[in-house]
Amino acid sequence: MKKNEWKPYIAWGATAFVTIIASIAFFFLLYELRSLTAIGRTVSNILRPIIIGGALAYILTPVYNPVRDLVARTLGGGKAAGRIASGAGILASLVFLIVVAYALVAMIVPQIVESVMGIADNYEIYFQRVNAWISNFLADNPEFYAYVQEAFLNLQHYIEDWVKNTFVPNLSNYLAMVFNLSTNLMRAVIAVKDIAIGLIVAAYLLASKELFCAQSKKILYSAIPLEGANLVIAKFRYAHHVFGGFINGKLLDSLIIGILCFIGCSLMKMPYVMLVSVIIGVTNIIPFFGPFIGAIPCAVLILLNNPIKCVYFVIFILLLQQFDGNILGPKILGDSTGLASFWVLFAILLFGGLFGFVGMIIGVPLFAVIYSLIRDLIQFGLKKRKLSLDTEDYQDLYAISKEGQRYQKIPPKDAPPAPPEAKEAAKAADAPTDSKSDV
Repeated sequence: MKKNEWKPYIAWGATAFVTIIASIAFFFLLYELRSLTAIGRTVSNILRPIIIGGALAYILTPVYNPVRDLVARTLGGGKAAGRIASGAGILASLVFLIVVAYALVAMIVPQIVESVMGIADNYEIYFQRVNAWISNFLADNPEFYAYVQEAFLNLQHYIEDWVKNTFVPNLSNYLAMVFNLSTNLMRAVIAVKDIAIGLIVAAYLLASKELFCAQSKKILYSAIPLEGANLVIAKFRYAHHVFGGFINGKLLDSLIIGILCFIGCSLMKMPYVMLVSVIIGVTNIIPFFGPFIGAIPCAVLILLNNPIKCVYFVIFILLLQQFDGNILGPKILGDSTGLASFWVLFAILLFGGLFGFVGMIIGVPLFAVIYSLIRDLIQFGLKKRKLSLDTEDYQDLYAISKEGQRYQKIPPKDAPPAPPEAKEAAKAADAPTDSKSDV
């Protein structure tokens, strides 16, 4: 038997071997999924400072680069000037991070404490205001008012009982549990340690990111062919463009929305202006669901204080989100992800379910990168088979002729029977392909 005649058997044997190995590995992963998850959780806990540092470095890059470049241009060239410029960029980035974190904590914590204590002390007054507003609003419909009032009174009694018998007596215990050093000392130390090491890691990554990129390219070009390495680098550039444009743009967009919410609520003399504005701004980072997640608790807080202002607040938030979704957001973000609305919703639900709040934030750009990779693979397969890349050519498609690459559309119901040429084209498209033509 000639040497070439063994090739099909070798190919079939290799395919069968790889299939068996892949099946064994798949069932092993399913059987040991819990153990592998525990191992992954342990590794992620160990590497948490590195993850925190990497995330901080990536977010602070827009602050680091301009400061470094400005100082480098001011001092001129040379290694000494470059080191000073890098140090100035790192210092400015860390100062910016600390100032933002302190400002958020200083704004949120006092407002939360004030809101909770105010509700706990004046909840009876709030319920009386809401009950009076319901009475005036439904004065012309006594039957429906009686039903609503009964439901509202049941809710009021339940909350009053919970506040008097559960919340207030155990408030000191709750605070003691939160600030009890004997039980939470280790967690506090670990959290402080992770954040401190994360800041150090972020500083190292900011200072050495160009060196790390160069080393990664050097390893890549030494390991795989030139065209493959260029393709991988291009995909990483695309991923960086999507993530950087989306996350940094979303942060700027949410900051502007928070400021506009503060101005609007202040003009309307809303209660808890600072707390509401911070909640609206922070939750606006989450695409699609963010406005609803932030608006609902804020509306409840304002409802307990003044029902009429709650209605004004809901209208104001709807107008603000329309402005953000149709004017401000597109101006800042543009089409940074290239995803349709359905895939944005799909990405938020999927990655939010897997990774929680962080997954809801990074889910859209991450899925955009995955979507781009799948799209490139599909286009590569179509180009290999010399088929059209235009999606419109596949709408109402019935068959594709192998000879002339003719696209046969689905005939309407009242059309005459298809000609023999179309039937032959359909049969040719459904027929198994020749192995030589696929190679």
